[in-house]
Amino acid sequence: MTMPLDHADQPALVVHHLTKRFRGAPALDDVGFTVPRASLTVILGHAGAGKTTTLRIVAGLTQPDFGQVLLSGRDVAGRQPKDRDVAMIFDNLALYPDKTGFENIASPLRVRGRPRAEIEEKVTAMAGVLRIGHTLKRLPATMSGGERQRIALGRALIRSPRLFLLDEPLSSLDAQLRIELRAELRRLQSEHGYSFLMATPDFNEALAIADTVVMLRQGRVVQIAPPQELYDHPVDRETALSVGAPLINLVDARFDPDASRLLAGGWRLDAPEHLARSLAGGPGAFELGIRPENLVLSDPGRATILGELADIEPLGLNSVLTVKNGQAQVRLVVASSQARGLSLGEPIGLEIANPSMVRAFDLETGHSLTRQVSSRDA
Repeated sequence: MTMPLDHADQPALVVHHLTKRFRGAPALDDVGFTVPRASLTVILGHAGAGKTTTLRIVAGLTQPDFGQVLLSGRDVAGRQPKDRDVAMIFDNLALYPDKTGFENIASPLRVRGRPRAEIEEKVTAMAGVLRIGHTLKRLPATMSGGERQRIALGRALIRSPRLFLLDEPLSSLDAQLRIELRAELRRLQSEHGYSFLMATPDFNEALAIADTVVMLRQGRVVQIAPPQELYDHPVDRETALSVGAPLINLVDARFDPDASRLLAGGWRLDAPEHLARSLAGGPGAFELGIRPENLVLSDPGRATILGELADIEPLGLNSVLTVKNGQAQVRLVVASSQARGLSLGEPIGLEIANPSMVRAFDLETGHSLTRQVSSRDA
């Protein structure tokens, strides 16, 4: 087979039909996606979804049972990891404990026999980019977790490979530092045009920094979409539950086509136009999905959703309320100033803020009955 030329317009990575089994159990099942050049693509999935296996196959550390990996348009089947021009960053960092920050960052250049002056210049420049100049003379044991993570990033970035593979690189850091470093990753990628493929189980991380999210579940790709589309138009119930906190409200419902009404949890709601179209002639029963942030407080005497306040969960600026009746319960997010005057057990009225964002899921399969068809699906 003739290999395509390594042109600048080729995607950084294309994987086709990746399949891998371990001891007979499927780890990857026909996985395929593209990482555009100079983009940040995130593989999102729970533990065991196949994220690390995918990265290891791309890096050449694991061989697939079937499938193809194209790096910058070139099939890399049979190539050793050192010949693939990719850098992989793991959560465990694996810094050299007896080397300073400078020597850790410089190690890939020393292996390649680069001149001393070039190494000095590049390491100093990289330390400036990552804002870690103060750590260059220190050993890893004397650094904070964030400093060690930046050193590991610097060691990978200084090689300037075609593709960076990041396997949950921030998972061991505390919450505030994770937020800071994910913003740093996004800045570095954007400013320098790096091509990143990152794996994470954290939907907040994925939505915050990704250009594209590859949703992986039990070794299969279930959806590929920009972050907002993944959140607004999940392909199924499990994806909707995996993206968003508090979790999306799911209520057993029926559609009355004659009155164009939804009968859900003892409430009678006007059917939004998109749902009326989707449900016409479809299954009579389904699950109604309403994001907690799509519910707002209303006058109980006139509200379409009525129940009793069952719980108040203060979260600082906002609070999460749980409202229930005899058939269902829903949660919503309100400003804590609104929650202060409320008492458990009192009647609460709710309205749907944006009916166009209400979703419906098939009771048996969980598939979305309201998925928007995007340009990538056409």
